[in-house]
Amino acid sequence: MTKNYKDPNFFTNAEVFDGNVKKHFQWITALKTMGTKEYWNIPNTVEFLAFTTKALIIIPGLLFGISIWWLYIFAFITSVLLIWSATIKTLPTIIWFNILWSILAATFLTKHFLNI
Repeated sequence: MTKNYKDPNFFTNAEVFDGNVKKHFQWITALKTMGTKEYWNIPNTVEFLAFTTKALIIIPGLLFGISIWWLYIFAFITSVLLIWSATIKTLPTIIWFNILWSILAATFLTKHFLNI
C-alpha cells in the first residue's frame, strides 16, 4: 500500500522505527537499481552526469578552495539538460535548482572570460 505524502499523518511517531528494518533501508535497494541496464535511460544518465559534475565543482571548492573553471561549462550544459530531464519526470524542485545552477554557472563563466 502506497501512502499519500499529503496526508497529515504521513509521518507518525510509530513509523520512526516500527521494527521493519528492511523498510528503513530501501535507499540501498534504490541505489542497486543503478547496476541494471534498465536504469540507464537518457533522463537518468543526464541526472548522473549533472550531479557528478556538480560534485566535482563543490567538493574541491569547499574542501580545498580550488575552482576548476572549465567544469562550469559541463555544469551549465548538464543543468540545462537536467531541467529537461526533471520536466519529463515532473520534479519541480529539481527544475528550480537547475535553473539557479545554470545562472550560477553562466555567471561564473562570464566572470572568468571577462576577467571580472
